[in-house]
Parts: sequence; C-alpha cells; structure tokens
Amino acid sequence: MLKHYTCAAVLLLIAFGPDDLSAASESSCPASAGVPGTPGHNGSPGRDGRDARDGLPGPKGEKGDPVGAQGPPGKMGPAGPKGEKGNSGPPGSDVQSTIMAKLQSDVKYLTDRLAVVEKVFGFSMFKKVGKKFFVSNGLVANFLKAHSICSDAGAKIVLPRNEDENNALASMKFNSGTSVYIGATDIYEEGNFVDMTNQPLTFTKWKENEPNDYNGAEDCVVIVEGLWNDINCTHEKHVVCEL
Repeated sequence: MLKHYTCAAVLLLIAFGPDDLSAASESSCPASAGVPGTPGHNGSPGRDGRDARDGLPGPKGEKGDPVGAQGPPGKMGPAGPKGEKGNSGPPGSDVQSTIMAKLQSDVKYLTDRLAVVEKVFGFSMFKKVGKKFFVSNGLVANFLKAHSICSDAGAKIVLPRNEDENNALASMKFNSGTSVYIGATDIYEEGNFVDMTNQPLTFTKWKENEPNDYNGAEDCVVIVEGLWNDINCTHEKHVVCEL
C-alpha cells in the first residue's frame, strides 16, 4: 500500500519537477497492462546445436598388436543320432553302365584264364606260345582216343595256326618218338583237310610229297620234326592238347 502512495507522490513531482524523477518512476512504479498486440510471423528454423563433447573425427590410428596365437582345435563332440535312410538315387548313367560292363568282361576273362592255368598244371609237360598252352602227359593213343583225352581235360587236340605255334609244338620232347597227332583230317572229303570244327585250314606245313593218302587209308595228320604228314588214324602217336 505504501508503495502505491509513494508512486503517486512521484507522479505529482514529475508533473512539476526535474527530468531525473521521470526515469525513477519508470523503474519504481508499476504500469497498468496495455491491450495485447498482434502476434508476429514465425522466424526461420535455427541451426542444430552441437554438443560441446562432439569434435571432428581424428586421424586413423595404427594397427594394434594381435591379441594372441590361434588356439588348438577343440575336442570332437559326440556323434549325432543316425539319420533315416535316404531315397534311392536315379539309375546310373550310360558311362557307369559301360564301366560296369567292362569290369564284368575283365573279371570273366581273368576267371577263364585262371581256369586254364589250373588245367595246365594238371599236365606234366607244357609250353606257352602266344595266348595258348600246349600240354601233354606223355600219353600215346590213336587219333580218336587222342581227341577224347583232350576233350575230357577241357581242351582240344593241338593244331598249329602259324609258324611260331608249329615250331613250339615241334620243340616238345618226348621219351619215345616225336610224332604228334594234330587236329586235322580229310575223313569227310578226300584231299580236303579241315580242322575239328570242319573249317578249312588257314596254315599248313606239309612234308614234300605229302599228303599222299598212302593205300587210300591216310585220313589223319601228324607233325614230325616240324613237318606234316598224313597217316592212318589207327596208329598210336603222342597226344598233345591245347588250352
């Protein structure tokens, strides 16, 4: 209340007194509120502030020392449960089929060769020439018996098909004589010698003036010192088979 009386006194002095009292009144006496003015326009957005702690990025530092060497691998964990059986795969390709067929063929060839070798060792005498074995137990027999002996042994009566085979057969030594029956005959047609499957001979080594069918009864053939000669089939000669 006192403040209001003081301000009133000051105002009276202003009206009649010096200017410095006017300034005092502006700071000491409250003024009545005026009519509110029209709001002003919004200003432009201000710039983003920066935290005082934020600075510019510094230079890249040097690579530090490695922490340490890689450790040894850990122990293998326990095996997991067994999985279910998967579906059957598609049929093999043509290449796989070809390989399988080749393997089966090779196995059969080796099996057959092994069987031959086993038979060879069943004879007391043998000679290898090319892919053939000439084998004998030193037996002598007529032609029909000789043919039977070889057939029973899973072989056939020997028949040279070239010069090498002829020489190999001629080199076989026996305790008595050298004549060996070979698988050739003209029993079906005189003068036309064929092998035991009735096929024409592709190789011959006849002695001079042979075959001559002496007395009209020589339908079988022997080899003597590498040369061929026709003889009577009832004569007993050495038996040699081929495998």
